Amino acid sequence: MRAAAGLTLTLALLGGAPALAEDAKPAAKPASTPKPAAPKVELVDAATVIPDLVLDLRYATKDNFLKRQVYPDGARCLLLPDSVKRLTQAAEALRAQGYRLKVYDCYRPRAVQYEMWKLMPKPGYVADPRKGSNHNRGGAVDLTLVTKDGEAVEMPTPFDDFTPAAHHGYTGGTPASREHREVLRKAMEGAGFQRNRMEWWHYDLPGATKLPVLDVPFTPAG
Repeated sequence: MRAAAGLTLTLALLGGAPALAEDAKPAAKPASTPKPAAPKVELVDAATVIPDLVLDLRYATKDNFLKRQVYPDGARCLLLPDSVKRLTQAAEALRAQGYRLKVYDCYRPRAVQYEMWKLMPKPGYVADPRKGSNHNRGGAVDLTLVTKDGEAVEMPTPFDDFTPAAHHGYTGGTPASREHREVLRKAMEGAGFQRNRMEWWHYDLPGATKLPVLDVPFTPAG
């Protein structure tokens, strides 16, 4: 009887083991919460908002310091809504003075920035695409003045001239060129843009360096 009792006790212990193992299983991990999608960045075609804007997108031609067309033929002057709002304000102020705006460069896809960097890997000429340019953020515009009839006005240098004559502090050149530079500066800064002190044609949206670098194509896929 003692042996039978011992056997019964052993079986009972063995039989209870699975239940204990089942109870010891770790609780299932809760399903991970999906990360929220990145906010969609809207880019606006400035020419659809400013009807008298003159387009001279130099990187869609070979008439630039790279001597290479790096933008597609369908390139447009795309900018962030805030950039377009401020540019519209500047255009209105200049229109009252007998001028229009002509844009040389606006938004630039990051993929194009990489192409430009391959051709000219020199900071000061081309921004390192790993960090990005304010052009890649839709928060920078390169531009000049023209008359109401679209005729060029004299500026201290041509576009993308990387000499000291392109600096805002340059006191040489003709009085007319310096006056036109100042007319453009006052209109752009009056609209809230910030000038690039080394390039009279380049203006940035305040806080643009904190905005995301974009790689949206100029034209919709299809």
